[in-house]
Amino acid sequence: MISLLESQEEIRSARATLRSEGLDFAQRGRLRLWDILYRVRYRVPMPKPDLIKSWDVMNAWQIVEREIPDRRAGILDMGCYNSEILYALHARGYRNLHGCDLNPMCRRMAFWHAVRYRQADITSTLYPDAKFAAVTCLSVIEHGVPIEALLKELKRLLQPDGIFIFTTDYDATGGGEAAVTEPRPFGLEWQIHTKQTLLDLFSRFERAGFTLLDQDARLPTHHQRPITWNGKEYTFALAALRAP
Repeated sequence: MISLLESQEEIRSARATLRSEGLDFAQRGRLRLWDILYRVRYRVPMPKPDLIKSWDVMNAWQIVEREIPDRRAGILDMGCYNSEILYALHARGYRNLHGCDLNPMCRRMAFWHAVRYRQADITSTLYPDAKFAAVTCLSVIEHGVPIEALLKELKRLLQPDGIFIFTTDYDATGGGEAAVTEPRPFGLEWQIHTKQTLLDLFSRFERAGFTLLDQDARLPTHHQRPITWNGKEYTFALAALRAP
């Protein structure tokens, strides 16, 4: 499965869908208790869910729910700091949720009584082998993640036929950049994938034994660049793959 975000309207529609399902954690007061606890621990406000990620979160939740109906299945979100997908899955009744991030403050994100958060490099997590039925990774791999190391870790962590869902920054209109030199968000490298670099990425997953959920899927085209961030315009690409 490969999807591209086409417009701002799709972002608004995704947020409306999340709200209608009771999964909109950007609503005022929804995370108030967790914000209070976070402030007590860190003396700063807990970051609010990013509305720009509505499309990513909605699609990831729907894929997980369709492919992994067992609410006891292990699910990991890589790069979990302020990632709303774990909130949504918790609200849908999943009870074996995990999140890891380089940022140590991830350990007190919302629902830490039920979601097992951990500070960790996503390429070396120390979780047991074959622990997870699904791994999500939303807007992370474009920030300097070494892909071969990530693939090795995913193959170790995922159960046979487990699902890996990722989103990444993308622009096939000619504005993509193999490496954005400035700015460096979060102090990390930043890549806006082009059509060629994204196809190369899929080839690396394929060589590692991963297959797209829809094996006949083709990379669609896009005309709009609905995301504007740090002086760049681009869109999001989403892929869902099955582990060997």
